[in-house]
Amino acid sequence: MLLLLVAFLGGVLTVLSPCILPVLPVVLSGTVGGRARPWGIVAGFIGSFVVLTLFLSTLVTALGIPAEALRWGAVALLFAFGLTLAVPALGRRFEQLAARAVPQGAARGGGDGFVGGLLVGATLGLVWTPCVGPILASVTTLALSGQVTTFAAAVTTAYALGVALPMFAVMVGGRRLLTRMPALLRNLGGLQRAFGVVLALFAVGMALGVDRAAQTFIVERVPYVQNLAFLEETGAVRGELDQIGR
Repeated sequence: MLLLLVAFLGGVLTVLSPCILPVLPVVLSGTVGGRARPWGIVAGFIGSFVVLTLFLSTLVTALGIPAEALRWGAVALLFAFGLTLAVPALGRRFEQLAARAVPQGAARGGGDGFVGGLLVGATLGLVWTPCVGPILASVTTLALSGQVTTFAAAVTTAYALGVALPMFAVMVGGRRLLTRMPALLRNLGGLQRAFGVVLALFAVGMALGVDRAAQTFIVERVPYVQNLAFLEETGAVRGELDQIGR
């Protein structure tokens, strides 16, 4: 229980680190679009992050492709998602194709924008490069050695939920802000297109390695970033980590 709690809190604290940079444009884009889009983004992120953390090495081996190729695929998808927001005609076409790709009952149950958000969130699992602390690092090591246990899955899920909580809060808060500002609400179409352009440009920046350079720059120049894993450095947590590593 201690590791689960600390993993969750560690995920929440990630919002204060440079690790939020790869997801920030996507999180902001969740403030526009269908009402269920934030739920889809969060669900897609949690699912893909957990699966990739626990089974990435297995997937890479089975597919016979380098792990970096997955990142390039995610960059291409983020660029495409940016275009669907920036160009309304493409956005409508994308929603139609997404609705056809899932059962009708699931599409209705997902709500407006859920399927599109789910696909965007799933892409985040490919580009998310968290500043992992000792807990998630230990889980990843076990996964790489083929030791994927129920506890490892629970810890990874707790961490992902911790990351998703502030993400969801930002999206919901942004939506409420829009409803209280008539000027922004009247220009919602233009705002959505602006988010699409930002997302597409961010994808281009990722292709050029700008996101990684920015993370390195901040980590090297902002001392507090080095101390965000303080909860995971306690003696009690390290003792628990030693136990699961045996």
